[in-house]
Amino acid sequence: MPEAIRIDVNVPMEMRDGTVLRADVYRPEGRGRCPAILIRTPYNKEWFNQSLFDPVAFARSGYAVVIQDIRGRYASEGEWKRTQMFEVEGADGFDSVECIARERWCDGRVGLGGGSYLTAMQWITAMENPPHLKAFAPYVGDIATHIAPPPETGAVSFYSAANALPITAMDLVNRMEARGEEVGELRRMLERAMKEPDWVLRFLPLKKHPLAQWEPIREMLEQRLTPVSPEELNRRRKYEKISVPGLHIGGWFDQLEPAVFANYLWMKERGGTPYAREHQHILVGPWDHGNPRGFLGDLEFGPAAADMPGIRRYVLSFYDKYLREQDIDLPAVRYFVMGSNEWRTADTWPVPGSAPQRWFLRSGGRANTSAGDGWLSLHEPGPEPADEFVYDPLHPVPTVGGRLLAMNGMVPGPKDQSRLETRGDVLCYTSHALKEDVEVTGPVTVKLYASTSAVDTDFTAKLTDVYPDGRSILVTEGIQRAKYRKWGRPPEPVVPGAVEEYTIMLGNTSYLFRQGHRLRLSISSSNFPLYDRNMNTGRGIGEDERGVKAVQTIFHEHGMASYLEVYTVSKKE
Repeated sequence: MPEAIRIDVNVPMEMRDGTVLRADVYRPEGRGRCPAILIRTPYNKEWFNQSLFDPVAFARSGYAVVIQDIRGRYASEGEWKRTQMFEVEGADGFDSVECIARERWCDGRVGLGGGSYLTAMQWITAMENPPHLKAFAPYVGDIATHIAPPPETGAVSFYSAANALPITAMDLVNRMEARGEEVGELRRMLERAMKEPDWVLRFLPLKKHPLAQWEPIREMLEQRLTPVSPEELNRRRKYEKISVPGLHIGGWFDQLEPAVFANYLWMKERGGTPYAREHQHILVGPWDHGNPRGFLGDLEFGPAAADMPGIRRYVLSFYDKYLREQDIDLPAVRYFVMGSNEWRTADTWPVPGSAPQRWFLRSGGRANTSAGDGWLSLHEPGPEPADEFVYDPLHPVPTVGGRLLAMNGMVPGPKDQSRLETRGDVLCYTSHALKEDVEVTGPVTVKLYASTSAVDTDFTAKLTDVYPDGRSILVTEGIQRAKYRKWGRPPEPVVPGAVEEYTIMLGNTSYLFRQGHRLRLSISSSNFPLYDRNMNTGRGIGEDERGVKAVQTIFHEHGMASYLEVYTVSKKE
């Protein structure tokens, strides 16, 4: 028979300043002392539904699972200020770990768990290095206050901001109402924002949205619309203070996928001890920002991608290794190859046997649309005419699939892009039909030589798999804001007409392009509402009511050879 589970509700934990945070504790009945896994959430512990960290399944495996409402949220005391995450959550996370370690049912060994915002709670706690913390498992998240593409891009995840804002604000409204404040109008606006996201997404100028008249909302909105500076990132990312093993979990179609890989690699290089650096692991499947599943977008990835008991067992084996000190052989890298639909393991990333391969952009100067003359070649170009398109911020290229949240009718994942590739503001470069299967596993980047008529603009890129029937299935995507092209320096406007070099990071992937299929790289200047649309004025995000059109020129000639770089894996003999 399944082991009996005890659930204690609203267990109090007193923080160093006297504030009481409350948690629900799931633990095996009658086992005595056991290791614990702490999950800290702003979304109400009673609603927790991340299946990779299912508290009942973990309790049946011999763990106490502690799901805590963070300070100022739901059952916990105090005031929640999202903009002060890094100032507050470290101390609270440290105190919570140590409180749990002192409980009579805990054996003194504590791990961390939870995804998305909950992952930020893990990182901030781990950077405080509490004595009884033994492992953490960041899942589809980052060391950040908001979901975003890599900070080097200078863009923000507009769609995520518009959807997450009303969800996180509702508990604030309830607390305001409990204090006797009139919140009827605010509540109605938040409910409308959840039901009609376009009311927020398409409002110009965004910073003057009616919701912004409410101070808690205005502050949260402006934070989400403000890119993080390199200096602030350096203050936040204190890898050197973390001394425990980590399991970094992500999805190929999750917006935080680039962050998952970056943090994993930084921990291996900069972790606080040799032990920490040598015991970092990564697990990545064909998933989005939600629970693992086998079907996403337009593709079916088979039962191995959706084997929740098996995937959860893998996560539990990580905790068994580092919280129970069991002798378990856990690979450094475990990843899912889309197309062949199988799991693989490796010792490093990029994986052994992979090598960078450059596909150069080529055309006769008319690469607009998939019917144009753009092509991808393994050979560098000679003298060739440039390609040109006009980007109008009032008519951006719409988001279809990709790394977005599954809500409000938007479907994430590998969706067909062929209807977008009929637009004149989308340049398409397509390879020859492949003579054999080609596996692309590793980071994907685009080097672009381009000019614009504006003082600031964006350049976007998508890698797709073109099927023999014409479908163009999205594999990975990225964006780069022009004024952030020199990351590490202050934002710098573009001189209109000047040719600049841009590096567009498309994240990482593992995808098998089948024989007879073709690779396609599409270049444009928008992917809305996944990313905020650049109004081409150089002003801050959310400040413009009207934008200006920009003439964009993409160069691909000797000395300015734009290219796509992927890592291909050689066939095993």
